[in-house]
Amino acid sequence: MQPQLLQNYIYLFQNLHVNKQKGKCAPHKAVMLISVMELIGEGCVKSNQIEFSEGLEGRFKRNWQRYVGESDIFKPNAGTPFWHLRSEPFWTLIPFIGGEDTLESLKRTNPYSPGTIRQHIKFAVIDKQLFELMLHVETRVLLINTLVETLR
Repeated sequence: MQPQLLQNYIYLFQNLHVNKQKGKCAPHKAVMLISVMELIGEGCVKSNQIEFSEGLEGRFKRNWQRYVGESDIFKPNAGTPFWHLRSEPFWTLIPFIGGEDTLESLKRTNPYSPGTIRQHIKFAVIDKQLFELMLHVETRVLLINTLVETLR
């Protein structure tokens, strides 16, 4: 493992591009990434291709309750971070057809709805190097803890 590579991802996780409302940072991306890493750790996600599955949605909702709880500002819609993580350099959405044109046209609709994501997005791809870091317990725990800190 390259320490500098891990430090780069820690930095990116500490500086996620998030929406702010009423002075609070949206927790969606952090909760989604924690959920993905837990599923990787359990062997449910076996590659750097992350499908928007019922398992991922369920894990997101459980983690939302654990780390966020009730919020008057933000709602626990797993589609929101799955879509918006594409603004991060390590997360790329792969549509079933149409490539970038499909993503552009979805921007004009409600791309966050789970139904829209399942219909149009095949999966998200995370950097191979990041996925390899997430496979190791020690680095996965460090990355999860980094995200948990951003939620405080």
